[in-house]
Amino acid sequence: MTAAGGSGIVQACRVREWGLRDALEALGAALAGSSARELAGDGDAGYYLRQVALQDVVAERMRAGAVIDVHRALVAGAAPGEVAHVLGVSVTEVAGRWRAWAGGQRRLREWCPGLGLGRDEYEQVAAVLAGAGDNGPGRFTGCSCRSEDAQVGSPRP
Repeated sequence: MTAAGGSGIVQACRVREWGLRDALEALGAALAGSSARELAGDGDAGYYLRQVALQDVVAERMRAGAVIDVHRALVAGAAPGEVAHVLGVSVTEVAGRWRAWAGGQRRLREWCPGLGLGRDEYEQVAAVLAGAGDNGPGRFTGCSCRSEDAQVGSPRP
């Protein structure tokens, strides 16, 4: 039995090694080069295997980048409730995501001094999160995200 994607599966597997920028560029090019039939669900298996691979790499790289920016936001003074609000999760979830990432960064620091997350910065953010209490999604009161004047950084009106 031959795989439905043939050589397309080999090409699709290669993207797992790509960084975010390469995957985003390839995904944009793939979408721009897609036919109306492919976009409507009438493409071949190889087309969809490549799309799935690209989308998954982008999603995974973005998830990793998001938790790094959660850390940076907290270091820069964002309240845990603000972070939870923009993510649509609870402060408990924010803390869990951060701890999973930060734990790996602390281990990296132990293995490779100079890399990873230092003790002082770790303790700073851990203290902010420990004193935050849970604030369920959508409960942050300082947000005007439903306002017509809300800006989220999109170039589209």
